[in-house]
Amino acid sequence: MSPPVDEFTFEDLTEVYRREQRSKTISEVRRDFYPAMRECLESLKRESEREFAVDQFSTKAKLASNQLMRFQEKSAQVFEFRFGKLMDMALRAAQGARSETARLTIEEQEVYDKVYSLLKDCRSVMLDGSRPRVIEAEEPSLTPMAAPEMVVEAMREENVVATTPVTEPLAIERVRTTLTMPASAPVEVPVVSEAPVPAAVEVPVAVETAPDHVVLRITEDIPAFAGPGRTYRLQKEDLVSLPQAIARALIVRKKAIGIQVAER
Repeated sequence: MSPPVDEFTFEDLTEVYRREQRSKTISEVRRDFYPAMRECLESLKRESEREFAVDQFSTKAKLASNQLMRFQEKSAQVFEFRFGKLMDMALRAAQGARSETARLTIEEQEVYDKVYSLLKDCRSVMLDGSRPRVIEAEEPSLTPMAAPEMVVEAMREENVVATTPVTEPLAIERVRTTLTMPASAPVEVPVVSEAPVPAAVEVPVAVETAPDHVVLRITEDIPAFAGPGRTYRLQKEDLVSLPQAIARALIVRKKAIGIQVAER
């Protein structure tokens, strides 16, 4: 960073400190006030280090160290004065008052704009009850390579209500539900009308399932994956009833086959 055009001294900082202390409004300073103040601070540090290296107990070393400490304290106080007034200006402007920002430096103007915008939005929300516009995210498409996490995410996007957790293979005669599920658009699912059934499983004549559930036969072991409030553990040849979103993903990935059940 190139040094300021005009040298900034401890006396200049003291003058700004006095003006800020006496006035309730922010005072006018040079446009490069903060870079000039930092450059002066670095110069005082170098001088203090140089005198300390020569003789740390000398009078010059003590004076340089004292001036550096005083400069740091006054610069911090000036910052507090100016930014306290800046916050008040932004708050009044957010409430509809007119604020004059011509005396702000470039850095202070950037902070003022951000604070003003934030306060204005907060005031609108808390007093008027307005809410920012919510942009709905597009539903992610489930491809044949989708991971189990994508299945769970799709279930959240479609607002599928979870039923009893599936913690063990479900025989088809145990697949029942007493929940009243919201109506949803029908989903086309490939159906195998004469799917082979393991000998150990006895298929009943009719099965009650929720309107948005699909009965599946799992064709291969699937690693356990977590859903909202439940964990799915599916193994080959399991017969289960799953929500349409999960069923569709498993069928597309060829992990399961839809089963057509008889109606009573």
